[in-house]
Amino acid sequence: MVTGFSTGQAGNFDLALTPQGIVNGLSIYVATHAVRAYTGGFLWFVVQRDNAVTTGYALVSVSGYGV
Repeated sequence: MVTGFSTGQAGNFDLALTPQGIVNGLSIYVATHAVRAYTGGFLWFVVQRDNAVTTGYALVSVSGYGV
C-alpha cells in the first residue's frame, strides 16, 4: 500500500497475504492487518507476484474513514 502527500513524500506499507483457499480454480489471499495510514493526497495499491506465466486478478477493498 502506498500513501502520499503533496510534498512528494510517500509512505510504503508491505502487507503480508494469508492463503484462504481455492474457489472456482482461483487462489484467494487476504491481508488482515489493522493499519493506520495517513495521506494528504493519494492512496494506492501495487500488487506484485512472482509468476509471470498465468493470469492474475486483484480486488482491493479498504474500510475506514477520512478526516
